Amino acid sequence: MIKLKNILLEKEQIVQTDDPTKIKKLRIVFANDTKIENALSKLFIRLGLVTKTFTSIQDAIQYVMELRDKGVSNLEELVIGSHGTTTGTKLVGSSEKDQLRGRDFEYEDGSKKWHNYDEALLIACKDLINSSTNVFFTACYGADQLNILVHAANVLGVTVYGAAGVSAPGLNKILNKFSKKIFKCKPAQEGLSNDAYLEKQICSNTNSPIKWLRVKA
Repeated sequence: MIKLKNILLEKEQIVQTDDPTKIKKLRIVFANDTKIENALSKLFIRLGLVTKTFTSIQDAIQYVMELRDKGVSNLEELVIGSHGTTTGTKLVGSSEKDQLRGRDFEYEDGSKKWHNYDEALLIACKDLINSSTNVFFTACYGADQLNILVHAANVLGVTVYGAAGVSAPGLNKILNKFSKKIFKCKPAQEGLSNDAYLEKQICSNTNSPIKWLRVKA
């Protein structure tokens, strides 16, 4: 068992800041509205490992749009932590309810388009990132179906990362022991099989793109 006292925070990974415009590592985490998850979320924020937690995608979208309006841009890292499902279809969200609803997303030119909440959050994040931003989805089973990652890459316009199987965000040493656990996918044609994405090198196995915690050997 890994004890908290054996976990060393890497100072350069601290993401909290009193000045939102200085945020370079944005880590949004969705938690189920339970006492345990709320307590863990508050702990992660106090440790400086998470920027902000939400129980609603709508609230997260509002927060991201507020950051954009304050001039936040060119993030080095965007992490969206969420609960996935064994079907591999749920990349963003804290509940099935979030996945079934949608909203009109208003673009800067005044036009509107209907999007599911997962897409709307990604669209809201587009102005905060650039081509070199590490975008990592930590939802369990998020990379079981690589088409889901490719879709996210297409929405954001950048390469994205995800975890296959049960994810253990924050424990890089554990994640990286599984050579086939982390995948990255770039924007490309959707609807292909996992094998096709790998053969065409649209997606590939890789290590975790971020550092959350450094664990003593």
